[in-house]
Amino acid sequence: MLERIKNITILFIIFIGYLNAKVVIEDGKGVDRWKVVVGEEGDIKSVFDDELNSTVIEFLGGGSYKLGATQKDKALNIKNEKFISWQMSVEIPYTIYIIANTKFGLRYIFYVSTHSRGLKHGLENGIHHGLGENTISGRWIRVTRDLQRDIKDAEPENSLIAINGFIFNGGNGARLDNLIAYTPKEITYLSEPKKISYLDINNSKFKIFQWSFKGFGNARIIDTRGVVEDPKAFEFIIGVDTKKGKRELLYTLGTTNLGLIDNKTIHHALGDDRTIGAVWVEDYPRNKLGLWQGVTRDLNEDIKDFEIDNSLVKVLYFKVKGDGKVRDVKMFSSPDDDINATEMNSTQTEDSNSTCKSSQSGIAIDKTTIYMIVALYIILLIHNREDLVWEK
Repeated sequence: MLERIKNITILFIIFIGYLNAKVVIEDGKGVDRWKVVVGEEGDIKSVFDDELNSTVIEFLGGGSYKLGATQKDKALNIKNEKFISWQMSVEIPYTIYIIANTKFGLRYIFYVSTHSRGLKHGLENGIHHGLGENTISGRWIRVTRDLQRDIKDAEPENSLIAINGFIFNGGNGARLDNLIAYTPKEITYLSEPKKISYLDINNSKFKIFQWSFKGFGNARIIDTRGVVEDPKAFEFIIGVDTKKGKRELLYTLGTTNLGLIDNKTIHHALGDDRTIGAVWVEDYPRNKLGLWQGVTRDLNEDIKDFEIDNSLVKVLYFKVKGDGKVRDVKMFSSPDDDINATEMNSTQTEDSNSTCKSSQSGIAIDKTTIYMIVALYIILLIHNREDLVWEK
């Protein structure tokens, strides 16, 4: 009997471990799985990085280097994870492609070192997002993207099925490490579309902040390329407490980061095409006007962009200036966060006006899931009850 209970318990622990897994795609320990698309074989190296104190991938030559494939056996075929995160150190422009299988077929979700959000422009089956000039500062940064959100910005009816590959183009001398696919724990503060001016957040657990918006700016103030020429279209402000005191992270229309202002405000530009949805008008109808547009920011990275020795302590509030609506205001855990169920319970108490869902590997670890797991465990015990009777 004891042996039977032991075996079932081991299976139970393995199952729980699976729910809390994340997929490490690349940890810098070797280059065998990488393919040189453009360049020389020696362009990809595994080297030791003193700053990270670990081995990382280094790209030389400014070519094109691929991990995974579009389909079949060489594809990564990661199906449950919706977020992707990586660390990189880059000093010159780059393009990073995520090869994805979606409801509508093959998509290349690609990211560049400018602010522009081209969406469906410039590449067949491509969805374009800009990460901003701060990503080519040469310092090690972490980039975290919600692939599901990035797809829906361009194609609201589409959805992610699987992550199949990762391509790094350009960025001669760039370094990459800790490429991870995961499904984060999340807290939702506002789900339905609403005009708001202030939203209490009060979160000291998570670093990734996300919101979607539309209807900001004047539709008539658009040039022939589709750029909205309305610098006061909106202001999004996230109040935070940091190691060096309180700060306001300010996000506005434009292409120039103003950085640290008066030791109180840290400014980042979101691009010149992020208001009513007017993006690359000459490509119409490839890009439709008036789409909901998502913003996903790693607040700790945004602080370190201009205060390298500072760090996030707590997110206090979210403020909106402008006439449009916002929805899906959320916070997410980072892939390196280690937040257990007890901490999640305290977070939900701390954020009493929000909803909380802890999830890993695409499976929600909420009360319903816990009940299902416990029920499965009990069923297994009952099914083997003939072996669980003590002999007199």
